[in-house]
Amino acid sequence: MIDVGAWLDARRPEAPAELRSALDTGVREYESGSVSKVFRGAALRSLDSALARPGRVRESAFELLAADALLTFACEAALESEDPCSGLTVLLTELLGNSEVA
Repeated sequence: MIDVGAWLDARRPEAPAELRSALDTGVREYESGSVSKVFRGAALRSLDSALARPGRVRESAFELLAADALLTFACEAALESEDPCSGLTVLLTELLGNSEVA
């Protein structure tokens, strides 16, 4: 099992406490697979949640912020993998294939 929390702890600068809490909650469902896959799944779910509440809704803005952070971490983790190009290709393919985003 991957210790995504330890991976997040190693990031500098650290995420603000409220955002870190959202990140921890977001990745809980995705505790299997590569670190990039965990963040990718959590990011897409967070993005779907934000898009489900369009307009100037504070919760949507926070979901977008969390999705942005999770996507950034998914990219970072993919770049640290043995095959960065493949990891980034999968990330973009899943993002573009997400029916809520397309």
